Amino acid sequence: MLRYSSNRHRQLMTASEYALQDATESSEPRQSRIASTIIDDDKKYREWELRHANLLRPVAEQSARKYQVLALRHADVQLIHRRALFKYLQTHEVRGVCRRRLFRLFHTTLDHEEAILAEHRQYMLAYSSGISTNHIVDVMQDSTGTRLVEQYEKTFARYFEMKCFIATARDSDCIKIVRSSLRDVQGRLMRLRRRMETELPTERTGSFDQQELLARSGRYEIQNYLNV
Repeated sequence: MLRYSSNRHRQLMTASEYALQDATESSEPRQSRIASTIIDDDKKYREWELRHANLLRPVAEQSARKYQVLALRHADVQLIHRRALFKYLQTHEVRGVCRRRLFRLFHTTLDHEEAILAEHRQYMLAYSSGISTNHIVDVMQDSTGTRLVEQYEKTFARYFEMKCFIATARDSDCIKIVRSSLRDVQGRLMRLRRRMETELPTERTGSFDQQELLARSGRYEIQNYLNV
């Protein structure tokens, strides 16, 4: 049985589980499919539960709202990184030699088939955790963080695309050009990380504990129950 570090940790996990359950009825096909896949398979769900609990533990350790929000942003960044490779492969429809080269780069100890399965599992778990953290961010009303995380995700996707190009391309001149541009993108990522770690939310709401109490009056239409 999963052990929680505090009552707040338990509340965060309960909110996360409700959000994942609600996502099974989402009108967005991918969200509905992935949430259902996790919930309907006991083994996958237990793995999600354990990983998600570890992801939220730093949030649960904070009692002040501003530190809870900053910890949530950090969790979102971790999920962006975990989803990156599989998302890149899907977006760019990478096949054949290039795909094998990338899997060798990121999964040096696994054979190709094992690497594919491991990466797909990581993507599914990270995507489903993202459903739950997005819900908690909505509960916390951190529009500043939402904007910064969205900017970071777009910038990181560009950074990751460039890294993959460098790893798989054969034209040395093109690689040099991309590598020189990579430094600028890295700089933007670092600046966004600093902003996520320092810019406080502008909304004046309570800590997760206070917001969670409000949430009980109407699960989970956010604006309805936060504006009572």
